[in-house]
Amino acid sequence: MREQGEKPSSNWIMELSSITNQHLERGVKRTVSERLKWTPSLPLFLSLCLDFDTTDAYNRMINRKPVLDDVEYYTRQEVGYQCKRILDDAKARALYNKVFKLKLELKRKGKLPIRDQKLLSEKSVVTEVDKEISSNATTEREVKNHSDRMARIKAAKLKHKT
Repeated sequence: MREQGEKPSSNWIMELSSITNQHLERGVKRTVSERLKWTPSLPLFLSLCLDFDTTDAYNRMINRKPVLDDVEYYTRQEVGYQCKRILDDAKARALYNKVFKLKLELKRKGKLPIRDQKLLSEKSVVTEVDKEISSNATTEREVKNHSDRMARIKAAKLKHKT
């Protein structure tokens, strides 16, 4: 039986749920390679999973390889052009590292935007009915009266048919 118990705590589950499998694997490998006592504390394990030299991520960007996670994606979106086209290698790496750490912090706080979220189209269709509804703000009572009236009309039509 583990020192901390059979099941992981809710804090561990919550914190690790936002981390990719690649990051978890990195954390476990670093725990083993650095010969750390198992189970490390949650903050230490998170840093082992997420804090790393951004060289690999930077090289993936330069070599047009797929991103591993949202942090890399948003870092590329923000500084990719500058790093590839404008800055020399040393300045590009420094900028990439700085922005990567900022994006990582946003992810940890849950403030990194959802990637690939569908956006509203630039053009929307507004019908005359939409305009009428928005211009005639109705109260709940008016809605109920209207619904009751429609029900009476429907009942009268059904009665008339029989």
